Amino acid sequence: MKDHFKPTDFWNSSVLFWSIGLFVMLYALGFFMIFRKWKGRDRFEAASCGLSLVHGIVCTVLATYDVVCTEWKLDAPNTLLENKIMEFSIAYFIVDFLHYLYAAPDDYLFILHHIATSTYMFSCRYYTCHGAKSATSLIAVGEITSPLQNIWTLARMARNESPFARQIYLSLSPPFTFIFTFFRVFVGPYMLWELGKFYLTGKADAVIPTWLAYSWILKSALAVCGSMIWVYKLWVGLYRFYTRQHGRDKKAA
Repeated sequence: MKDHFKPTDFWNSSVLFWSIGLFVMLYALGFFMIFRKWKGRDRFEAASCGLSLVHGIVCTVLATYDVVCTEWKLDAPNTLLENKIMEFSIAYFIVDFLHYLYAAPDDYLFILHHIATSTYMFSCRYYTCHGAKSATSLIAVGEITSPLQNIWTLARMARNESPFARQIYLSLSPPFTFIFTFFRVFVGPYMLWELGKFYLTGKADAVIPTWLAYSWILKSALAVCGSMIWVYKLWVGLYRFYTRQHGRDKKAA
């Protein structure tokens, strides 16, 4: 394993450090300019959504291309593209993790998600230098709903002040809930099953330590469980919203 690990790789990761600067600037742009009129915690969350929106679009395109257009080999050496995708994502999670520590330290689910995801990619990028296909596969599945989710989140926060935002929220809520459910309840567990079949049977032991492969699967399983919680909350929220809306319509009639 030591033959694969080169500490200089970390310091030569220009994408990582440039991306950290990019996400810091995007956060500042959102907080001090785009959402400057928003109040309290919503202003911080909106700035975070801006980061997630950019990260989600870029990673969905690149990770999906990597998964679909290249060989799906889970113990292969990382390609240059895969390394850069992971560096870009690690940078996002570092900046957004700091956001949560400062602005939303009680959001334990997101904080744990960021820790698990970033350490998975960090160990794959800088320690094993193998197995990045597993990371890009999970990124593709996890981030494909991110652009829609962030637009929906921003519309939800602004719906009481903006009729336009309210209309977007009403229009997006059902399709977003169904799409998010499909990827997190069906595609995510299927991906976990495929990764588990490979790593837990020792097929990558020559290039990825067994303990690390097991930790990857554990983190992926916890992410799937977290996704189920988010799906449950989405459906409960959707049900409550339309129940209240139906009650208002009945009173108005």
